[in-house]
Amino acid sequence: MIEISSKEYMVNYGLFSGITLISFSLMLFFLDAHYEQDTFVQITNTLIQFAGITLGCLAFKKANDSKITAAEVRKIGTGISLVIALLGISYTAILTNVMEPDYMDKVLEISYNQTMEDYPEALQGMDLNTFIENSKPFTFLTYPVILIFTLLFGFIYSVVLGLFIKTKKQL
Repeated sequence: MIEISSKEYMVNYGLFSGITLISFSLMLFFLDAHYEQDTFVQITNTLIQFAGITLGCLAFKKANDSKITAAEVRKIGTGISLVIALLGISYTAILTNVMEPDYMDKVLEISYNQTMEDYPEALQGMDLNTFIENSKPFTFLTYPVILIFTLLFGFIYSVVLGLFIKTKKQL
């Protein structure tokens, strides 16, 4: 029996899903809608990631004579999520440093205005410039947050998916 490598499926489906997510993000960028992180955008990003994980695991199962364990589903799903996260971090770095260098300033301005509207007492009379200067040192956290949350959601989804697509024990 030939041993099938799960790495191939992780890389291929991770690249496919990551490129799809980047294409969606570029579409938002060219439509000047990349600042609007509404529910539709969040759900679409999540569905693209989950579809990539599902398709990758099902393709591995099909290639492996319809056999897959829950552990393999977790491994493949988390691997696909890692590739997606690395592509997402790369895109974000290019967006914030090349495509739109003042992206973080605009995001912080939007955040300030939203906080001022919803919870003005939280700002304690801080003006926009002070808010941006105080928040800028923490913008580097964007990259580890992308990595952690993409891996976390991918792992959790893979655990659930593994319960449904794992091969049942043959008697």
